[in-house]
Amino acid sequence: MRTRRHAVNGLLTLLIYGIFALFSLFLVVIGARVYQSIVSAGRENTQLRSSFSYVANKVRMSTRAAGTVRIEEREGLDVLILESQVEGYETRIYYYDGALREAYQASEQPFSPKLGEKLMELSEFRMEETQTGHLVLFAADTGGNQRSLHLYLEGKSV
Repeated sequence: MRTRRHAVNGLLTLLIYGIFALFSLFLVVIGARVYQSIVSAGRENTQLRSSFSYVANKVRMSTRAAGTVRIEEREGLDVLILESQVEGYETRIYYYDGALREAYQASEQPFSPKLGEKLMELSEFRMEETQTGHLVLFAADTGGNQRSLHLYLEGKSV
């Protein structure tokens, strides 16, 4: 009788340890998924803020240097054109093939979207100018996380 009681006690102890191990593993898996989603959301937020900061600073630098800023459609893409201080050159910023891209080229050089340097991966990036020409809207998406930036160009026409 005693050995049977010891066997049952041992089995119950093993069962309790097994349940504890199972719940511990379950908590680790849940924690890993939560951590992954936090890191992913942080990465997406950083990409959005970086894309807006980059474009806004490039526009501000161009307008301070008395260059012109405009949005043109080339090859079916909206392209932000920032004229350079060096005459005959321009910076072209556009969204192509899942990434925000930039190309610094001679003004007369034909536009080829593939040649631009990839700045950052985004699901979508749009640019629009208002009727007055003093406000430019940039909208970006990183797969569900959408943000927009309205940039006012004081004294400049787009």
